Amino acid sequence: MNHLLLALAWAVVGGAAGTALNYLTRWLARIEEIEFRQSMIEWFLMPALAAILFFLFALQLGIRPLLFINTIYVVVLVQVLAFDLKTRYILDLVILPSSIIAFALAFVTPWTPYLTWPWPDWRTAPVAALIAGAVFALLYFGGQLVFGAEAFGFGDVKLAVFIGMATGLSNLRMPHALLYGVFLGGFVAIILLITRIRQLKEAVPYGPFLVLGTLLVLYSQAP
Repeated sequence: MNHLLLALAWAVVGGAAGTALNYLTRWLARIEEIEFRQSMIEWFLMPALAAILFFLFALQLGIRPLLFINTIYVVVLVQVLAFDLKTRYILDLVILPSSIIAFALAFVTPWTPYLTWPWPDWRTAPVAALIAGAVFALLYFGGQLVFGAEAFGFGDVKLAVFIGMATGLSNLRMPHALLYGVFLGGFVAIILLITRIRQLKEAVPYGPFLVLGTLLVLYSQAP
């Protein structure tokens, strides 16, 4: 099938997935007792993002296993981004099962068979998840000690675990994803401070930036 036609068809699937995410998110938010009300514009965010990202990944990859693996991650990351922007929370009922799914997908992800440290197989996923989670846990507790407030929410620690599981250490994808996200978040935080939109001790939600960094890595760096 022509890549463009495939990408357009896959974008339709993405839009449908994003629409389903709206309803699923409302249901899960009620279970976790988090208020989640969307305006009309906000309702279109998840379908639009999912459709665009599904299109880009399908156009790049064509029909191959990595397309299906990456689009599963796209669905999770789109939900996290939209919900965190709206509520500044990351749902446990999304991120915890998604980390388990990412671990299962690591067994079928086409890892690079060479120039990979420390192992060129599924074991890179839990190692990367452990490292990412430990780093963000240190930042979380360190922020409380230094600033008397959270530099990151604990949801970001769980998100970092998922990102590590989804990207692994192959081609240093996990460090790149987190660094891109932290740099993006830091840049925006500086702009917000300069423009006095936020004060120094006001936390900036890092979840959306970590999501963007991860999407960039998934799109630009093959495992």
